[in-house]
Amino acid sequence: MRRLLPLLLLACACVERKLHVRTEPPGARILVNGTEIGRSPTAWPFDHYGVVLVEAELEGYEAAQRRVVLRIPWYERPVLDFFSELVVPARIRDDHAVDIPLTPRRRLGEGDRPAIERRVEEMARRAAERRKEAEAP
Repeated sequence: MRRLLPLLLLACACVERKLHVRTEPPGARILVNGTEIGRSPTAWPFDHYGVVLVEAELEGYEAAQRRVVLRIPWYERPVLDFFSELVVPARIRDDHAVDIPLTPRRRLGEGDRPAIERRVEEMARRAAERRKEAEAP
């Protein structure tokens, strides 16, 4: 029996947690909580549950972000986690996934020029007002 215990402990596995990130189109640069994890599709191994911010960036497309809630499964609740992490002699996979569609960046056309010029004029007018306010005693 004493010889069996170390073998059982070695045979014990753990919970393997991964967040799978896919984008359409693929190949986007993926950041999780501000740290780059690779290009999509990719998987990010994590240790803790909670909310993470997933960002996707691809040239020619608008940047996109999603808040992903990594919920605790029932077998990872306190007390039960002891058994799932140390006693169960099998590897448990806890996979989460997020799909992020990317929108092509819109190119400005000639029809947009009047609206842009109005916007620039408005911004210049407000800047002049703020400058006057700052210079006033």
